[in-house]
Amino acid sequence: METTKNKTVSEEQAITHGENHNIGNGGFLVSPCPPGTVFTREQLNEEQLEIGKVTYDFCKSKVASCPHDLDKKPVDDDGTPVLVKLFREAAEQGLVSAAIPEEYDGLGMDLMTDMFVSENLCRFHASFSVTCIAHLGIGTKPILLFGTEEQKKKYLPKLASGEYMGCYALTEPGSGSDALSGRTEARLEGDHYILNGSKQFITNGGWADVAVVFTRIEGKYSALIVDLDLEGVSRGAEEKKMGIKGSSTTTLTFDNVKVPKENLLGKLGDAANIALNILNIGRLALGFAVQGGARTVINTTIKYIKERKQFGRSLAEFDMQLAKLADMSVRLFGIESINFRTAAPIDEKINEQKSQDFSAESLIQAVRSFAMESSICKVEGSEAQYNICENAVKMHGGYGYTSEYSVEREFRDCIINMIYEGTNDINRLVIFDFLVRNIYSGGIPYRVFTEEVQQALRTRQFNYAYREVAFEEEKKSVYAAKYAVAYLVEKAILRYGKDISNQQQVIEHISDMLIHLYVVDSVIARCHYLKDHGNYGEVEEAIAKVTTIDRLEQIRTLARRAIWDVSHDYDVDRSREDLEWLLSHTEYNENVFPLKRVIGQAVLEKEQYYL
Repeated sequence: METTKNKTVSEEQAITHGENHNIGNGGFLVSPCPPGTVFTREQLNEEQLEIGKVTYDFCKSKVASCPHDLDKKPVDDDGTPVLVKLFREAAEQGLVSAAIPEEYDGLGMDLMTDMFVSENLCRFHASFSVTCIAHLGIGTKPILLFGTEEQKKKYLPKLASGEYMGCYALTEPGSGSDALSGRTEARLEGDHYILNGSKQFITNGGWADVAVVFTRIEGKYSALIVDLDLEGVSRGAEEKKMGIKGSSTTTLTFDNVKVPKENLLGKLGDAANIALNILNIGRLALGFAVQGGARTVINTTIKYIKERKQFGRSLAEFDMQLAKLADMSVRLFGIESINFRTAAPIDEKINEQKSQDFSAESLIQAVRSFAMESSICKVEGSEAQYNICENAVKMHGGYGYTSEYSVEREFRDCIINMIYEGTNDINRLVIFDFLVRNIYSGGIPYRVFTEEVQQALRTRQFNYAYREVAFEEEKKSVYAAKYAVAYLVEKAILRYGKDISNQQQVIEHISDMLIHLYVVDSVIARCHYLKDHGNYGEVEEAIAKVTTIDRLEQIRTLARRAIWDVSHDYDVDRSREDLEWLLSHTEYNENVFPLKRVIGQAVLEKEQYYL
């Protein structure tokens, strides 16, 4: 076992190579890049690949080839919305019940398979995917994880079969991101809760059969399972939206609705526990969902630029377009790397519990330990997809701005992903908040790591103590960036103390640095795995190098801005000097132009995103 060369850190405390790569809680910040030991897309097993293919084939044949314009909410001859019909057909294939246990008529798949299904459900049309993802995630998982045995037996089989469509009623007019401040109320009268109030922006609101509704009961914010055919339930008009126009988004209003008291979900006052844990799972699921949509956008753009002629040549022959295609592919490679890296150890924790005394609480705890990383997956995934769609529109030129080409819709559709599951601004606060909590709770060996950083600053010696067999320069530079970020986090906490939560500009900068670190760390680890297993070449090397160059450059910029604010006036010069010394070891530069040509050409030759 190797230890750091920092003599002030005991052997027992030392961070060993790869030891912390799966601990979650932000452990990636205080550990060296894992030596090819994280889970990657390339490690999916045959069963997972098969159900992914079934999902993809269904969506390609039924959704992508649908003769109707789904954005116009078409209805079938019998008056059934076409999207509802497609949802039920997907349910018949088991595509909306992967995570539901077999005893409730689901497929009983693990979290990784559930996430991979989500990716493939989102390949072709966001309105369809939103309908399905909302059902199988926030519409179903609250009952799966927090329901009584009777509630599970009553609702899960119907949700699994598609007989019921689920929805999640949390947001209220005026509450916005402060979702737990709702005013909907329910009072117990005999055997029923009498529910009154209104919920807003409810995905599947116009079509759902059952909702998880958050409400105050005896002054405690709680949750009820509400059948939406009960007297007193009314649905508002469909919202007129920028994107995902084909999905249903309405208000739900409850006027003296009698809800059986046995439909209380969890305990009185459990709303925060239910809502926040479902959000943790939903953020990871959204990370997988956007990578499915992003892949299709890249493939669509490749086809277009190969066929489109300008100045006597195809667009694919122009160097600037090739570079854009490379940027899109690098971003997708990055979000794949963090998503699979995050989901796998959650499954590992769940499987450990299954061999003992598995319960829904085990899954909740496993997901919670990766809540910070799940928020990173959500933020980076949604913003990467936005960037990919933006480039696709630009590369289509004027046609990209018309509804004749799908990228116009895909660009509008993707924006909602930066709002779903907590806005990206809120998630940046969540990322920093979870890091601070894990620092104070000892969830990660942060104190040991910062001692290592301080020792390096005192001696002005950066001793990278790990003997690398692959990507040594990249890993060393990234480790130095972790020094710099940990240094800034410590300065921010010391500077502001309990008031740090109000310093949102600083938090935003630090959270962005953490996001960049997690992406570059995961990309290098994935490429290391590919190298170890013979599935590696100049494309993967180019992706690793471009990612390292881009992410470290952004970290340096953010760090230099943040240091002014986290330092006291009397020590800002010394702090900037220390930071610059740390950042000097993050310098990693090569000519990115030929690297992007390698990536772009490889994608063009395969006529799809390179994997």
